[in-house]
Amino acid sequence: MQHLLFSLLFLLFYASATIMQAHIELEQQVTHQPTEVVRYLRSQGIQFIDATWTGLDGKLYEITIPVYRLESALQDGMFFDGSSIKGFSQITQSDLHLTLDKDSLALSPWKSEGFACARFFCDTSSENDPRTTLKNVIKEAEEHGYTGLCGAEIEFFLFKQENDQYNQINNSSYCAAELNAEMKAFKEALLYALIHLGVNPEKIHAEVAAGQFEIVIGCCQPLQLADKIQLTKYAITMFAQQHGYKAVFMPKPVYGINGSGMHIHMSVKQGDRNLFFDATKEYYLSDAARSFISGVLSKAYEIDLLINPEVNSFKRLVAGYEAPVYLCCGEKNRSAAIRIPDVNHKTVHENQGAAVRIELRWPDASCNPYLALAALFKAGFDGIEQNLPATPCVNENLYHVDLAAITARGIQTLPSSLEAACQAFKNSEFAKELLGQSLHSTYLAIKETEWQEYFTENGFENASEITQWELNRGF
Repeated sequence: MQHLLFSLLFLLFYASATIMQAHIELEQQVTHQPTEVVRYLRSQGIQFIDATWTGLDGKLYEITIPVYRLESALQDGMFFDGSSIKGFSQITQSDLHLTLDKDSLALSPWKSEGFACARFFCDTSSENDPRTTLKNVIKEAEEHGYTGLCGAEIEFFLFKQENDQYNQINNSSYCAAELNAEMKAFKEALLYALIHLGVNPEKIHAEVAAGQFEIVIGCCQPLQLADKIQLTKYAITMFAQQHGYKAVFMPKPVYGINGSGMHIHMSVKQGDRNLFFDATKEYYLSDAARSFISGVLSKAYEIDLLINPEVNSFKRLVAGYEAPVYLCCGEKNRSAAIRIPDVNHKTVHENQGAAVRIELRWPDASCNPYLALAALFKAGFDGIEQNLPATPCVNENLYHVDLAAITARGIQTLPSSLEAACQAFKNSEFAKELLGQSLHSTYLAIKETEWQEYFTENGFENASEITQWELNRGF
């Protein structure tokens, strides 16, 4: 039976220090020539390489090669049929090229049939490549002296697979101590794997809803975070299957309980300093940080299709379940789209405000992280460059305020459906400039088709309930 399943054989004799040392050695190697990278991987017992890239839908694709083919792949890249992946190329221009990113190398902590593998993320030659879109935003920011920093809180559900049915786990409440030995083993194994992969997880814990969990990825640069989000979702899915669970990242898999978001923490460095920090300002937020917030909020409605890309996304974005729908910011306010997290007031000056940041609470994990981060950082950077005035902070529970009063205060709400998000995206000059004509029109066409398929099957009468059409996509 073990020969039919992935056998997750962990290197238990490794201590955390040993794992970190291995990553230091790896980072030193990838700055050298392809021959040295191959030599290093052979020394680690690696037999296979997964060359990985991401489609417009956020799904991972890969080509697996033996390690002796890696040197050629690093030097010359590889080709694949782009016409077989939705949104990448037409059948008459199907040959697309993969370029392996040496800086993204990760060693797998598990073995399949006793064989060890490593993974590279790749850029593709398609003009619709999501990873390249994010790299373009990063390059433009660097030309203005900005370096983005970000982390993510990924929420997800685990369902127990029993007799071809997915049953909701009746686990305990938020952050409760884990008393189920099987679940505890799953969480610890997952953390170990992510440490080994270099993801830098900070924690995992039970969330509010039954069967819901959250894992936190620490601060890094945007391209690294997008890669780590993809690795983390992949690892969660693999480990869940091995332990008899089904991992689900759809925003609202169960009606009447909290949905799952992917909160994104953001800040900006200029040189060695946190551009968001000003010790003399309220909440320690600098004028640049307030302009960044205003930039994001000013474009949030029209780029929401990249942040909440599914029909099901908008089933989560309703009042009453800790999911924000109001485009405003507030200190520690979870009813606002952007929250200003608290910081340690004792050390904030000693650390030159390194922890000062903002938290975007409306994204969800069904998004393509490369496109989402590109849109959010581009909007924020533009806000800084345009010196946009500060958006006033709202420090009250907006779910308890009348909608007419909210509107009178100039606070906009997020789109209420995928259809509305498509229309806003279609008319957005900002989105067209960000993505380019080809990617913008291709992505829009895919999402309009999805809405039409959903509407044809379900109509508006299912505006709030979770339909089978959504479950088929989310599971």
